[in-house]
Amino acid sequence: MSLKQVIFRRQFSNTIQRLSQSNDALLSKYYPAHLLKSIKLAQETIPDSVDLSKRTDFRFASAYEDDYSKLHPFWDHNPNLPNPHSQLDPEQYTYNPYNYKTPEIPENTYPPEVKALATQSKISKNVILAQGISKQTGFSPEYITRTLKMKPLVLKRVSNQTGKGKIASFYALVIVGDQNGMIGLGEGKSRNDMSTSIFKAHWDAIRNLKYVPRYENRTIFSDLEYRYHGVKLFLRKKEPGFGLRVNHVIFEICQLLGIKDLSAKVYKSRNDMNIAKGLIEALTEGQRSLNEIALGRGKKIVDIRKVYYSDQ
Repeated sequence: MSLKQVIFRRQFSNTIQRLSQSNDALLSKYYPAHLLKSIKLAQETIPDSVDLSKRTDFRFASAYEDDYSKLHPFWDHNPNLPNPHSQLDPEQYTYNPYNYKTPEIPENTYPPEVKALATQSKISKNVILAQGISKQTGFSPEYITRTLKMKPLVLKRVSNQTGKGKIASFYALVIVGDQNGMIGLGEGKSRNDMSTSIFKAHWDAIRNLKYVPRYENRTIFSDLEYRYHGVKLFLRKKEPGFGLRVNHVIFEICQLLGIKDLSAKVYKSRNDMNIAKGLIEALTEGQRSLNEIALGRGKKIVDIRKVYYSDQ
């Protein structure tokens, strides 16, 4: 040990010793007289039984927080495990909107705590999950399980290139809606199978439910042009009975949303994921309300709606 280190340690230890003594001469260098009086009064209120020594049993994280050093058997995956689906044909997992059947949810998809609670209370596992999500979103479990309808939009097998090789997994993009203005978009991934990724995406979509205002509960308020990344959307409002003459992804979303009359064109990128995300963002954030349209035209709301009321 050098001489400078020895001198520094001695000075540091003396400073700590002086500060721990708390004499008036030392404290007067740092505090004025009126604060010294308050410090003494505060020290007198501390009882002698209080243990001020350093504690070694203190936990940094609270007891209710998750231990992020461990992998959850349901929500996490072990990156060191081999992928059993790396040799399978990726074409069988490609989504075909005209020939699709929702796969059955395997038993090992549900978390163990949900299985245990379902065994004790003899309640459906989906109802238990709906009760948990209802506390997060505010929607009733009956609305989640009975009213909302689910439709997968994108199902594919993806691969992540790492230093140890390619790590394959399954990706699902799912929408849920009540056909009355509520729509939600969710994504899910799984190492095991496609049904697990659909299961995760389904409950993620319920958490992301949003309300979309509709004109006369059948179409949008006004023509809309919206750009989302590489996708350019042109949406046009139509008269009653026109129907849905749109892209197949927009068609599925409009059916679950409750839009019956719409014309839409998709330019530039035709990526299904960006089309779905861009459409929901355009309908929720890009639309103008009736008040804004009437204010821009200098008219009243009844003139925009073309509905008049009288006493006769």
